Amino acid sequence: MMWLLSPAIGYLLGSVPFGVLASRFAGRDILKEGSGNPGATNALRLLGPGWAAAVLLGDALKAVLAAYIGLRLGGVLGSALGGSLAAVGHAYSVFLRGRGGKVVAVSLGLLAFWDWRVLIPAVVVFLIVVALTRLVALGSLVGALAAAVAASIWPLPVAVRISIYFLFLLIVWRHRPNIARIAKGQEHRLGQRG
Repeated sequence: MMWLLSPAIGYLLGSVPFGVLASRFAGRDILKEGSGNPGATNALRLLGPGWAAAVLLGDALKAVLAAYIGLRLGGVLGSALGGSLAAVGHAYSVFLRGRGGKVVAVSLGLLAFWDWRVLIPAVVVFLIVVALTRLVALGSLVGALAAAVAASIWPLPVAVRISIYFLFLLIVWRHRPNIARIAKGQEHRLGQRG
């Protein structure tokens, strides 16, 4: 029955807003500047590459910790639940009154923890799309799709495979405004000012 704790622990860990903490250390408010998103991409725009890397790492590691604790509490199912709820916590943080990030960094951490064979195609596709278009949101969406496809190919535990599908759907859901702007040709490009 200990595995029942993993979703709650995962959600609380996922809710820790590293982007907000980093911006406060840097004397900025990431929730009120740039895109208003507390993730690594907005941190890059506002705070620079060093802080952005710290935010990315923090968001990824909190998800890894949630999945690891879930694994210790309830095996693969506990890990899948803990990791998935960490993604929910990141997207809808209790500490930010329901606000949160786009789940990409959290997903990177979870894929690295669960199976690097799913992570590699996701990262490669992301980098190619961003290099060609300079659209981080588009790269994130296509990379998440690549992870879902890879999860369908590799022999993963069912709970982990379902969690990866869930991450893909959550990433798409959280990127709805970006998708609309991409369709209109109005999405902010990497390196673009203003």
